[in-house]
Amino acid sequence: MPTYLASYDLKETNPDPHSTFLKQAAAYKWKLWILGSNNIWYRLPNTTLQGTFANMDAAEAALKAVRDATEREMGRTVTMNKWIIAEYGVARFNSDQRQNA
Repeated sequence: MPTYLASYDLKETNPDPHSTFLKQAAAYKWKLWILGSNNIWYRLPNTTLQGTFANMDAAEAALKAVRDATEREMGRTVTMNKWIIAEYGVARFNSDQRQNA
């Protein structure tokens, strides 16, 4: 199955939905970390996730499901102003946060 990267913007509100969104993202198989070819996990930039899904439609549905679950948990509308999902292939990246696999 292919891996996808997603980047998103949430509308700033009070209370802030970001922590709830990230908790829900994990439940829908999105991760905050990406494994490098050197077998080290790198923390992705804020509002960026990676996940492995059957196809692009499944990745999109999972990202929208995260927003919907966040809305249910918070009991109010959560606006995802912008988002992009791209299939992840070969890439270079770096992060100041790392963990051994």
